[in-house]
Amino acid sequence: MAVSWRRIAVPAAAVGVLVPAALGAHALLSGPDAPRTSSAGIPATGTTVPGAVPDDARASGPEGAAAVARPSDAPTRSGNSVSVQLSSYDAHRKQAELKPSAGKTVRTGDVIAAAPNRHAPSGALFKVGKVTGSHDGKVRVTTAPATLSELLGDQKVDQRAALRPGEVSVKPLSSGVTVHKPASGAGADAGGPATPSGGPDTPSGTPDANASASPSPSASGSSGVRTQLVPSGKRPTPTPSGSTLSPDARKALTTLRLGVDVPLPKGVEATGKSPARLAGEVTFRPELIFQYEKRGGLNLLPQRAAIGLGGSYGYGWQVHGKVRKTADTGQIAVPLAAVTGRHVFWVGPVPVVVSTEVTFTYRFTAGGRIVLDADQRTSGAFAVGAKYDRQHGWQPLHEAYQQTKGATPRVEGAASATARVGTRAQVFLYDTAGVGGELSVHLTGRAAAAGGGGAPAWELRAGYDLKTELMLQLKIFGIQIADLRTTPFALHDERKIFGRGKLPAA
Repeated sequence: MAVSWRRIAVPAAAVGVLVPAALGAHALLSGPDAPRTSSAGIPATGTTVPGAVPDDARASGPEGAAAVARPSDAPTRSGNSVSVQLSSYDAHRKQAELKPSAGKTVRTGDVIAAAPNRHAPSGALFKVGKVTGSHDGKVRVTTAPATLSELLGDQKVDQRAALRPGEVSVKPLSSGVTVHKPASGAGADAGGPATPSGGPDTPSGTPDANASASPSPSASGSSGVRTQLVPSGKRPTPTPSGSTLSPDARKALTTLRLGVDVPLPKGVEATGKSPARLAGEVTFRPELIFQYEKRGGLNLLPQRAAIGLGGSYGYGWQVHGKVRKTADTGQIAVPLAAVTGRHVFWVGPVPVVVSTEVTFTYRFTAGGRIVLDADQRTSGAFAVGAKYDRQHGWQPLHEAYQQTKGATPRVEGAASATARVGTRAQVFLYDTAGVGGELSVHLTGRAAAAGGGGAPAWELRAGYDLKTELMLQLKIFGIQIADLRTTPFALHDERKIFGRGKLPAA
């Protein structure tokens, strides 16, 4: 009986995987020797550390050097390795150029998976639609969409990777924002606090990103890769990072630090304690989430899949202002900084590239006469993304935990004022947007004048809003979905942390 095989390109230096059409990556993951299993439960030809680059893929080359695994004619799971290069790639024109090793060919139906390189900064996943020509040993091809099922075949991957310093870049977008170079290492003082030159120190008790773990408590002991997703709708139990990650994994965590000292809108005056300001420090330890599971059978769709962004955060708040009427920075939040991150999940020798773009924002509003002096520390963890299983289809992956504490604030007047720091994020699989979300963390002071012979009443509340939107492009998993960007998937929590007296209903 004739057997149809698929060829797989394995990243030997920074990139590309060629996968012929019917077999999947397992043709590559098992060789003539006894197969090994990574700590993620995946047969592997490279290193066994989840998320690590295989040994033969470390020397990243500008041309995207790779290897092609060509199964033999016999129906076995072993294959012979052949080198190939991704010489050029144009996603918009649907064109690519590949350079196989001497005497080898590229065929229609081959699937290419490329790790990030100069031709495909976000990596690439595509299928060879047609071979259009060749010159100087290079083969020109047209590209067509490919799915993860075509690339990975029957595999199980469930990983959560903390980004390393080299995988993250930060750009300030407002004056008054100081970016500390992302650094790895545990503890609130890793790399030292980042505050604007001449700006204030953070509140007593600098926010500690270790104060809460991310909503995925289980972790492997290497490279900061966490495994197993918490079901959506279940609030995770916060535990210190030290109890869930080994010392080596803790060192791999990247803490982003933003020193913030930004202006408040016109109409906000100094208080008796401080000039009008929203200041302090924002810390964030980003993690990228990837899950894929497909078992044998006639169904080409995976049993489960997930993609998302999570991590722990800490906000050191200094909110000071006196408002006589109303004040608002604007309906659109003011950007503070932009963060980009990218991680390659190695499924054996096959690269799966997940990246994110995050924008930190702030907004201040006041509805009337109020004085607010609040120095608080908020710490928490969240996850935002999308998950799929055959029974329920696509659902939002959104989880959050938060706590706020600090010194007793001063809240006086007859109105309310709210300061927000937002985190808007998009998560991409290769170069395709899949899911978006926003975490908005806030402090709200509210006061009421004395009435009926009673004393003035006031309170300070802290909370968050977490919103998720799923996008049509999630079809890269091979699963067609409706466009759910207008469907609200939201979590909300707000709690009173200080107060006195009884306020009228809002």
